[in-house]
Amino acid sequence: MTSSSPTAPCRRFVIGLFLIAVVQVTYHPAQCSTLMKYMATEYNLSQIYSIIERSQIANSTIHLRSVTVFAPHNEAFMKTTKQDTDDDYLPCYHITNVPMKLEQLGKSVFSELDGNPPMWITKKSPEEIYINQAKVVYHLANYEHNNTIGKPQVLHVIDQVLQPLRLKKNSPQMIYNPNAWEFMENAEFLDLNGYHTNIFLQRVQSLEKKHVFSNQGGHTFFIPVDEVANHPKVRPEKIDVKVIDAHIIPDNVLFLGPTNEGEQFETLAFTDMLKVVAFFSKAEEGDKTKYFVSSDTLNSDGTHPTGAVVAEIVKANIPIKNGVVHLISRPLMVVDNNVKEFVESYKDREYGILHRFYEEIMNTDKDFLDQLSSLTNVTLFAPSNNAFNEQSIQSYLTNRTYIKSLLNLHVVNGRLSIEDIVSGSTDKRFQVATLVPRKDLFFNVVTSGKNRTLTLEGGGVNATVVQANLAATNGIIHIIDHVLGIPSSTVDRKLATDPTLNDTNYLGQVSSLNDQLSDVQKRFTYFVPRDSAWKRLSIDNPSVYKKLFMPEYSYLARQILERHLIVADKAYTMDDLRKEANNNYNLSVKLPTVRDVSMYVKIKDLPEEGYSIEWRNEWIHVHRADVRCTNGIIHVIDQVFIDDNDIEVNAAIATKSVTVMLLILAQCLVFFYFN
Repeated sequence: MTSSSPTAPCRRFVIGLFLIAVVQVTYHPAQCSTLMKYMATEYNLSQIYSIIERSQIANSTIHLRSVTVFAPHNEAFMKTTKQDTDDDYLPCYHITNVPMKLEQLGKSVFSELDGNPPMWITKKSPEEIYINQAKVVYHLANYEHNNTIGKPQVLHVIDQVLQPLRLKKNSPQMIYNPNAWEFMENAEFLDLNGYHTNIFLQRVQSLEKKHVFSNQGGHTFFIPVDEVANHPKVRPEKIDVKVIDAHIIPDNVLFLGPTNEGEQFETLAFTDMLKVVAFFSKAEEGDKTKYFVSSDTLNSDGTHPTGAVVAEIVKANIPIKNGVVHLISRPLMVVDNNVKEFVESYKDREYGILHRFYEEIMNTDKDFLDQLSSLTNVTLFAPSNNAFNEQSIQSYLTNRTYIKSLLNLHVVNGRLSIEDIVSGSTDKRFQVATLVPRKDLFFNVVTSGKNRTLTLEGGGVNATVVQANLAATNGIIHIIDHVLGIPSSTVDRKLATDPTLNDTNYLGQVSSLNDQLSDVQKRFTYFVPRDSAWKRLSIDNPSVYKKLFMPEYSYLARQILERHLIVADKAYTMDDLRKEANNNYNLSVKLPTVRDVSMYVKIKDLPEEGYSIEWRNEWIHVHRADVRCTNGIIHVIDQVFIDDNDIEVNAAIATKSVTVMLLILAQCLVFFYFN
């Protein structure tokens, strides 16, 4: 074996440096190129390179000046409809004449397009930055190089093609970089997909509100168009000074891409007496994603009612000198239809969110809508299209008599906003009567940061409000994601999704009792203690409560839950049990629970209080009766069926078992040691 030469380490070091250099050149070939060469050789930037190369102005600018290029990748162009005027507008609108890395970007930069219209910057985080609607591809940003005459230049790759405001083809009027007022004033010369804004413009002029659209800075403007097919019309005189203010979000330039769905922003109509906010939402309608803006009047001034008004955004993200414009289908804040007319407005909107609801009403009970219009204050919980498309309820929808009986379950005689529900839920779970006798709705509000989620239960079905506080002249509409009264969940899924049954669900999971509750071949009747019942146990007997929730005692929890569960050939409503008690001269009803061979309870039904059951000489209120599931019925109760002996006897057995095991172990050790 020969020893290595003393020069070998040096040779290896030199070779290592050479390989590192090769790798760097291999993975960064454009570091020696100008921006134009980089775009020409980078396969995914060929489209923006081609457009800039064809533009004499843009090409000269890049060769002669310092610039920043916001370069859409080729996939961005594939998602954009090509227009005849692209070569006139796109090259210079993706260039600004100052070299700026991401960390140097402010609120806006001026483009090289005629009039130097701005590109607006939104920074959600150091790595999530938007140019207008387009998101910067962070790992492909901050490419720096000097051009051939030494001018510094920067390139950032973006995921969408920036779309500037364009003139109509052959327009006789030239408009350069207009503000919101100039935009409306010259709308007839602009390429707005055929939309007109004359009605709103006339109201702004007559009410002398020009100045709020001319304010310098960066703002968001919602401008209603004159008419959109299948959308309700609004009387122009309804557009007053405060309504106009509600169409402006000051000091925030909100493009759809970077703006969080549902995040509320104060409008110019947010004052001491009147508080109006606005927020974005979206929905899938057919094969399209549609975007909407809602104004929500939180506090009324006596003239403008509380509630939300939704408008579809028909042309979005139009950059202007002092912010961004979104063209919308109708004025915000204007409440001009009653509840019946609101539902009817979806008649011809095949993919509108309430189209299926309207159709089900027409096929089942046409008088239902007239009933809604006759009520002076009404709240309608209207199921969405997706609610009716749910596969598990299709067999029920063919039963028109059954559906007719459920319609009134979605109606409350009284105006009920989400704020009313929140205030009513402060100390207890909020509960209100529907138009179906003895069928109440139960509400729960979950708050996470600025977001509030409203859930409700009616007829045993949990639903979430997907659009809240939609205002009508005679009430309010909340759109929900399930049809109330038609069960769509098995017993185990119901436990998992009901926010007031968390403790019973947890004990059922750790003890494996819940595993059998998904069996659709069986019929379960389950008396389920709600969370407050377990809380009461924690106060009355904290040691028992603590032991039940310890994983090592899950077998005890299972035994107690089995006392609440009946498995039979049918599920029992509270009325079934009451009738059985009547047949037994109002004495006890024998229930064959899983835990006990038989359990005896008495049933009491009071008009004001509802059902109660007597167990071991104590009356327990049934908080919610007849919560229907696809494989059974749940009755939510206010107390746990538990006896002190349940814990003491089992604990004694466990102690005895441990003692026996220790004795056996000791004997084994003695035998081993002495033998």
